[in-house]
Amino acid sequence: MEPRGRFEERGGAPSRGRFEERGGPPSRGRFEERGGPASRGRFEARGPEPRGRFARQERPSEGRFDARRQAGRPDTRGRFDARQRQAGRFEPRGRGGQGGRGGEDQESFTVEGILHVHRDGYGFVHPSSGEGDNIFLPPQEAARALDNDRVLVEAWGRPGRMEGRLLDVVGRTRTLAVGTYVERGRRHALVIPYDKNLQAQGPIRVPPTQMAREGDVVKVRLGIGAELLELGDGLYGEVAGSLGKPGDPSTEVLSIAYSQGFSDEFPPEVMDEADRIRPVVSEEEARAEGRRDLRSLPLVTIDGEDARDFDDAVYVEPVAEGWRLVVAIADVTHYVREGTALDAEALHRATSVYLPDRVLPMLPERLSNGICSLRPDEDRLCMVADMVLDPRGRLLTSELYPAVMRSQARCTYNEVQDVLDGKDVPHRNAFKLHFERLMELARVLMVMRKERGAIDFNLPEHKVMMGEDGLPSRMERRERKDSHRLIEECMLAANEAVAKFFADLGLPSVYRYHGEPDEEKLAVFAQLAQAYGFRLQAEEVTPKSLNAFMAQLQGHPEERALNQLLLRSMMQAVYTASDIGHYGLAAEYYLHFTSPIRRYPDLLVHRLLKAHWARKGQQRPAAELEREEQRLEDMASQSSDRERAAMQVEREVVSYYAALMMKDRIGEEFTATVAGIVDFGFFVELDEVHVEGLVRADSLGFGARFDKALHSLTLPGGFRVRVGQKARVRLVNVNLALRRIEFEALEIDGKTVQAMQAVERQARETQRQQTKEERKKAARIARERAREERWGRPERGVGAHELSMAEAEALRRRAEEAATVEVASAEPVEEVAPPPVEVQAAPVGGVEQPPAAAAPAGFERLRALAAQGTSEGGEEAEVARVVPPKRRRKAAAAVEEKPARAERAAAGARKKAAPRAAAKKAAGGKKKAPAPAAKKAAAKKAPAVKKAAAKKATRPPTAKKAPATKKGASAATKRAAAPKPRASAAKARSAGGAGAKGGAKAKKTASSRKAKKR
Repeated sequence: MEPRGRFEERGGAPSRGRFEERGGPPSRGRFEERGGPASRGRFEARGPEPRGRFARQERPSEGRFDARRQAGRPDTRGRFDARQRQAGRFEPRGRGGQGGRGGEDQESFTVEGILHVHRDGYGFVHPSSGEGDNIFLPPQEAARALDNDRVLVEAWGRPGRMEGRLLDVVGRTRTLAVGTYVERGRRHALVIPYDKNLQAQGPIRVPPTQMAREGDVVKVRLGIGAELLELGDGLYGEVAGSLGKPGDPSTEVLSIAYSQGFSDEFPPEVMDEADRIRPVVSEEEARAEGRRDLRSLPLVTIDGEDARDFDDAVYVEPVAEGWRLVVAIADVTHYVREGTALDAEALHRATSVYLPDRVLPMLPERLSNGICSLRPDEDRLCMVADMVLDPRGRLLTSELYPAVMRSQARCTYNEVQDVLDGKDVPHRNAFKLHFERLMELARVLMVMRKERGAIDFNLPEHKVMMGEDGLPSRMERRERKDSHRLIEECMLAANEAVAKFFADLGLPSVYRYHGEPDEEKLAVFAQLAQAYGFRLQAEEVTPKSLNAFMAQLQGHPEERALNQLLLRSMMQAVYTASDIGHYGLAAEYYLHFTSPIRRYPDLLVHRLLKAHWARKGQQRPAAELEREEQRLEDMASQSSDRERAAMQVEREVVSYYAALMMKDRIGEEFTATVAGIVDFGFFVELDEVHVEGLVRADSLGFGARFDKALHSLTLPGGFRVRVGQKARVRLVNVNLALRRIEFEALEIDGKTVQAMQAVERQARETQRQQTKEERKKAARIARERAREERWGRPERGVGAHELSMAEAEALRRRAEEAATVEVASAEPVEEVAPPPVEVQAAPVGGVEQPPAAAAPAGFERLRALAAQGTSEGGEEAEVARVVPPKRRRKAAAAVEEKPARAERAAAGARKKAAPRAAAKKAAGGKKKAPAPAAKKAAAKKAPAVKKAAAKKATRPPTAKKAPATKKGASAATKRAAAPKPRASAAKARSAGGAGAKGGAKAKKTASSRKAKKR
């Protein structure tokens, strides 16, 4: 088995990572015509009915074909040839009378793809070809299929807004589900599925069973027998076994695997075929098929500590031309024959899934860990790539042939590394020279590949270590060692040699394709790298330029994070029937040949090689080649889909075990490194535990802003969170159901979060003050506008409409002052004196009040002119220009009303002052009894005081002249000069009360002074 390493050859898990995580499939069409019967272009059925996505359903209403009628002949209906698929062609068809969302003129076409159902019910179909936009399905359409189903849809719309309706479920990858068993009487039972995508379909109807009790977690085989679910019929099935009680880690792990269509069990017919295979290699098998005998060649396997399926062995020796490299791979096709139940199940799974505590193999363990595994000191059948390389690592010749071998040793990476490091490993010292030669050739191949432009990200991996109790104990970081690179280079060389063999002969095959990176994504990444101080020319990016860029990152804190971000901007490697090439490896031809135990495409390549040898050079018709290529394209697409599903399972299981490992450590503090930035926070990786978790942005304060271009999070105080920064965090929450870990940041890049929050609070307070001032300013402007609306704007005047209210008021005051001065100094105007009317101010509290002050004559004249609208001279013109008409009218009314208002106030004061003063005097006399001598003196003075008061009360009031009115004044103004009989009650009470109160206070003060003197 290959080790974990660069792009493709990673042992243990299927080939993921290194161009496997992001991007989409290559651009090759997989669209179908809709004419005639609804043939799905499935594979030839030459034996038991295949399961999963390639299972046959007899549905007359949908034009299905029975699998027995298809046996023995290929299905070529409704398919385009490979050249048309590469061009991405399809036949549009008008919707005609159907109408639909796109209207009658909207063209539609059929697309096959994978359905992904959202938790809200709607779904998106991702075209299997990788071309075009995803197709939206409304909830009522998405509910007719399951998540990850391969479906056929009718699509219409414009780019970026494609919609569709479901036509058929072509294949179903999911045959098992996990849920809680609930009995409903003796004859009925239900299973409540764990998977949210299945919950939308409702409970699964199952017959009662004795294998589970109420509340147990069970696994259900969807459908009954070989039938799969029909569209819109709901979910039904049968209980396949009990997993245990809810919350058990094993139950959770299997639930995750079942949700993606993987299982830990095989169908009975598959196990029957596996049991019939002999566990040893006979001499007849060793001599058959032209096999060469390599049992004397010192081939060794090098794998991980916990590996059980050994599918590759290596040997190297120096030769005159350079190096001879022999790579022997397990011959799985000898046992998994085309058209058998084993083959159908292997295609359905397409890959093995490697989890921390178990493996979900593609083949039954009797094959994967038994007769197919290259175990030491046992004869095994193999397929060999025998290569001769020059001193610089370039391929000179290669020979492919079947053989029989016997592994000399089962070595591990750690053992080989110890030997290379010069350590004493007693049971492996005999292979020291062999290991050193392999390492020397690996270094030559690495240099050659680097010069060619192959990209090496060198990202570390993490592995969950399980304890004796079956629970996760720690997370370890697995660094790539020389022993890993040794096997990687040997496997890459073998894969390229086999790919070149197929390409040179023009034979159909399944290749591994990796496209050029997306230009827009790469441009965004180049901008991000520049923000961190690294330069990358995004206009003309080649593998060599990317290698040079990654060389700049070595040793920097941002190296791992930027490498991961660069990897995400790359396309994802997929399987295809076209020999397009591999960008990341800078290889013109590349395929997978070295892991047939765990990858179905490798098994296909072995089968195609044997078919070519069996023909002995005989050429096939072009039509047959086209059908073969189409069949391989379907299998390649299935393998790509299942590979992505396996990666999803592995990620989710690792996340679950990480959460399980941290659930009892809430409140503890850890040192961490910022690993990624998102708009709602940032992810950190703990330095010691190697667990990733989220720090939410709202825990740092309000107003955090995500900068997508710089891949950073900016806080209001100006602090910027970037990848590679060190942090101190506290674990605050662990959610096992969501497999989520959340931290609280205490310190980031040497700055405490409290200090950052203080800066933020200060910034928010400053912003609040600024906002308050802005509100005040806005209120002032609103008042000025309201005043302008009420009083109007000047009718004339240059720029008067552009002045603020304050400026207009200042201009008006200056004009009034100037008019007052000029009017006062102007020649007297002939005035008409009104009849003399004397007005006597009423005494308040016995004290005579002075007359009200008259307004200045000049100002009164100006107001009168303003009221009359007269334009006499410059001052009147200035008043008319500055003072608005509405204000002039109000000024005139004030001039007329002022004398009358003053007289009414005086009258009210006269009427109210005397009684109140007397009442207050009487009240004051009761408070303090005078002395006897004082009483006598007061008694003597009383008649005189009363006599003087009476005389004063009967005295006639002194008449005062009213202000003279100017000539031409209005009659209303003259009438206003005459006294009015009565003022308003409120004003009279106010004036009288104030006068009486003041008089009483003065009299009381005078009395107290006299008493003190006495």
